[in-house]
Amino acid sequence: MNKGILIGCIALIVIGVFLIVIAITADAGVTGNVIADGDEVKTFTITGENFKFMMDGVENPDIVVNEGDTVRIEFTSTDGLHDWVVDEFTAATEQVRPDAEPTFVEFVADEAGTFEYYCSVGKHREMGMKGNLIVN
Repeated sequence: MNKGILIGCIALIVIGVFLIVIAITADAGVTGNVIADGDEVKTFTITGENFKFMMDGVENPDIVVNEGDTVRIEFTSTDGLHDWVVDEFTAATEQVRPDAEPTFVEFVADEAGTFEYYCSVGKHREMGMKGNLIVN
């Protein structure tokens, strides 16, 4: 009888821990990729096209994150030579062409505000290849 009570208690503890983990994750609104040390990475996949950035069918989208978030920009080009740059966080991808492997940059958004991201190739920025990184 003692073994049965012990096994029952262990089973209840395991189930309780499982339910607590699910509740905490749901309340936290976890999105993006969670890395091993517990920091959350907000990942955005962006494509450079002819004088515009595209993400999920949106041209030059606002990228919205929270202060302190680790941000990962995964970048490719479908037309021409492009990169993705935001000066205030010293963040820039490599310049890529359509036949190149995707590139990425990661940085911590450690300052709140609205910051312009842009393509630094030629006059692409002046031609409208820019958008806003909004850090709440």
